[in-house]
Parts: sequence; C-alpha cells; structure tokens
Amino acid sequence: MFLATSDILSWAVPIAIGLFIGYLIATRGKSNSDQIMSMEAEEFRANMRKGQLIDIRKQDAFDAEKINGSRNFPGRDVFANLFKLRKDQAIFLYSDNDRGTIRMVAKKLVKKGFMPVYILKGGFIAWPFNKK
Repeated sequence: MFLATSDILSWAVPIAIGLFIGYLIATRGKSNSDQIMSMEAEEFRANMRKGQLIDIRKQDAFDAEKINGSRNFPGRDVFANLFKLRKDQAIFLYSDNDRGTIRMVAKKLVKKGFMPVYILKGGFIAWPFNKK
C-alpha cells in the first residue's frame, strides 16, 4: 500500500482545517460591507425620503444647519436611540464628511440588522442643495 491510513490523516486533517479557517476569514463581514453604500448628493437627495434621514453631527452644528427632514443622533448616540429607528426602512446617514465616525456607525447599524445604510458622499460640507 502506498500510504497508510494514519499517514493520510496526519496531513489531510490539518489541511482541511486550514482551508476551513481560511474560508471563514475570507468571507467574514462581506455581507455587511455590501449593505453600506456611498451616494452622490443628487442620488442621496432623490432617495432619502424613502428611508430614515439621520444626522450624526454634534447638536450645535445640527441646530445651525441641517438637511430638511433629518433627525439628529450625535455620534454614537444613535445606538442609545435604536428603538426610534425602523429596521424595515433604509437609513441615510450624513455627517460633516464621509470618513471616520460615520463609517463606524454605518457598520454597527448593519451589524444590528439595519439595512441598507447609505452615506452621503463628501458629507454635509458637500451638500449643494438648500439647507434648513
């Protein structure tokens, strides 16, 4: 016999385990990132009424200027107010820019089952339309 059963198990089992672990690492979180999309201002404006418009800027910035119809949950306060959000509607997020905290908030919202999440590309500073 070319290889004994014990020889095959000594190398086949670790290879199978390694492939399985590699598959888990490679597919981890892919479905979540597919649920977070950035939108240009025109597309964001055209679709934002189909969901929940959330501003995560600080309260004073929100009070000074905002996109009409938005609700303010500064930074991570959105997680203390999840009961105020509906899981059956898309979430449209904006902040001063489209980097940093807003990406973290979007990822956590998706992880908690709020899908899809849209982020205003360029943030509020790039909003070319009327502000309230």
